[in-house]
Amino acid sequence: MKVPKAKEIERLLKNSKYKTMRSKEISKHLGMPKEARPILKKVLREMVSDGKLKRVNGGKFAVTGFEKITKQEKTPTRPKASLSELLKEGKVLGKYVKTGKTGEVIPKDDKMPHINLNHNNIRTLRNNSLVVVKLKNKLSQGGSLQGRIVEVLGKAGDLKVEKKGILIEYGMPPNFPGKSLSELEGFQDEIPEHEINRRKDLRKETIFTIDGESAKDFDDAVGIYKNSSGYRLLVCIADVSHYVKLGSDIDNEALSRGTSVYMPDQVIPMLPNRLSDDLCSLVANKDRLTKTVEIDFNKRGEVVGSRVYNSVIRSAARLTYTWVSKNLNRKGRVSKGERQILNKLKVMNELYEFIKARRSEVGELSFELPEPDIIKDELGRTVDIVRTERNTAHCLIEEFMVAANVAIANFINKARVPSIYRIHEPPDQESLNELSEGLRKLGYILITGDKVDTIDIQRIINKSTNKRNQLAVILLILRSLKRAVYSTRGSGHFGLALKHYTHFTSPIRRYPDLVVHRITDALIKNQSHPYSEDTLEWMADQSSKKERIADMVERESINLERAHLMKSYIGDEFDGIVISVLPFGMFVEVEKLFVEGLVPKDTIKNWRKRWFDIGQKVRVKVVESDVEKRRITLNLSS
Repeated sequence: MKVPKAKEIERLLKNSKYKTMRSKEISKHLGMPKEARPILKKVLREMVSDGKLKRVNGGKFAVTGFEKITKQEKTPTRPKASLSELLKEGKVLGKYVKTGKTGEVIPKDDKMPHINLNHNNIRTLRNNSLVVVKLKNKLSQGGSLQGRIVEVLGKAGDLKVEKKGILIEYGMPPNFPGKSLSELEGFQDEIPEHEINRRKDLRKETIFTIDGESAKDFDDAVGIYKNSSGYRLLVCIADVSHYVKLGSDIDNEALSRGTSVYMPDQVIPMLPNRLSDDLCSLVANKDRLTKTVEIDFNKRGEVVGSRVYNSVIRSAARLTYTWVSKNLNRKGRVSKGERQILNKLKVMNELYEFIKARRSEVGELSFELPEPDIIKDELGRTVDIVRTERNTAHCLIEEFMVAANVAIANFINKARVPSIYRIHEPPDQESLNELSEGLRKLGYILITGDKVDTIDIQRIINKSTNKRNQLAVILLILRSLKRAVYSTRGSGHFGLALKHYTHFTSPIRRYPDLVVHRITDALIKNQSHPYSEDTLEWMADQSSKKERIADMVERESINLERAHLMKSYIGDEFDGIVISVLPFGMFVEVEKLFVEGLVPKDTIKNWRKRWFDIGQKVRVKVVESDVEKRRITLNLSS
């Protein structure tokens, strides 16, 4: 199934002298089959969002510039964004501010100008309300933006209201459309016997899940055997592809979302809850359909063989990282069921130690960047933000998932069929030079030639462990690395030091994993490939974009919680550490509360003469905490 490219659509509409077309007309002109129309609609929505197309009357599409701007329609004096960006299809989030008898909306995006409102649109509207505005599709005669309020979220600055605003700001729909929900009615609670008969039955094996305390969507379960030649690891992944069929409404919605989004107290799932938390989730003591990656290791932890097959399992237990860490070396009397699980865990830990040593030898970058954990009281109020605790169980599961992803990447690559890979390109020379200079100031030597090996970088990480400048070293290295993305090119993963890598182990929450499941299934069953290369290329690009947006939503949600918490600490002083230095100031992490804030350069005496380095210890005072802007302002105390 060929996916239309944006350039082809633009060329079609431009060659028609700005003729407007519906999506159905566009698909006919491009010679697309009927089943490809849902993907075409997604491409069109993306082009509208990017400002390449705009909607016009009757649900038609036209290239941007179709509506000529009259001489009286001048570009606004204040906007930093282009006209096409300002007038693109969509809604704008902002705060309503009363001005005389009328009012205006100040957008959250400070690149946009203020939006004028009609008097009739604000009669019952309270000042300082967070609102959603629908822009008119052209400028007023005076060159200003006009709009109308279509939704009032509540008082700007209120924590719950601002959380709703983040979802709207980044286009995150909390609810699923009716069409996708109606498809759920066709799913059975029980697995048909004929489907079980097609699969390898692992229900009597001791297989279990290990996840965080609050997890509900269990993608993966693990099992293990120890034999005379080494180990056999079983990684069982929820078979989402059995339920979510290619081209279905649920599939199209999942493609549109791209990934689940995890906010401090809310999850925006990629799949409806009936699938993500129930039918597909590998809950304990229930039969579940899976795809199992079986990996054989020798006694030194080297992979000597692997295979993948469709299976059915019954998880023996739902374990947490904390429980595993506490009970891994447990001794004394235990029940028969616990003994079986504890014995398996000990063998897993044994294998993990071998794998870790092997991965270190090949140069896998291994470091822990602290992540925030939001602590709330019984009323749901944020009372603290601490560093997330990681233990052996986290690392064990991560390495087992990497092993499964590598096995699938090699399996697909050997079959020579198109797929989606997870790639991470090496840093460019300029970034390496900057990294080398930054590390030199901290007392570490990194020689940058034509190529830098991950082993050299890991050596510096190891040297900095438990030292005062450890965080500074990690931050410098992270900033030198490129972002991992999805691609149809299996060009390798620099950070993991792998030739081929893909994502397969989280199909409940990542769309690329679901795609790879379908490709794997076609190979297992010797069926035709479900995607064209063009389709996969477009999906890989889409998934990378959606992942970036999800990261921004998660980051902004945490910044919102941090700003709300720090309102009660205004005037207090803390020890901090410099995490970045920029032309307009520097960001400092408040160590005790694990939040970060900006020290503006204008507040620092002799800014030009003073020198600040990443990792430097400073004393700061909290002077402002703006919930609406999700920003904390600090001043140096000395």
